[in-house]
Amino acid sequence: MDTIEILTVILLISASVLCVSLFYYIYQIVKSVHSISAEIQGLSYKLTPLLESTFVLSGKLAHISDEAESQLQISKSIVRDIRDRTDKILNMETKIRNSVEDTVMPIVKKINAVGVGVGAFWRKLRNK
Repeated sequence: MDTIEILTVILLISASVLCVSLFYYIYQIVKSVHSISAEIQGLSYKLTPLLESTFVLSGKLAHISDEAESQLQISKSIVRDIRDRTDKILNMETKIRNSVEDTVMPIVKKINAVGVGVGAFWRKLRNK
């Protein structure tokens, strides 16, 4: 055998070992991918109830939020009505006070003037 044949045999043996190694590593990679796939599938089965309960919780929170907003609108309406009625009462009180002052004050002034006049008359009458 000459050197070329020996090197060719060594090359073929090396190529065969590389092919076997390649098959082994591909087998290990496929095995790892299947393992990862199984873990992901198990995780997805475990996440499904969590996602469902999260959707239910989200729906309930949306319902509670809507109810709270509705109650807040009702409260705002009640406060607005109370404020309007209070303003009306205060305006009415101001109008009553102004009308009483406008009608009663001249009468009080006149009665006061009559009292002053009667007092002056009696003083004059007593002094004579």
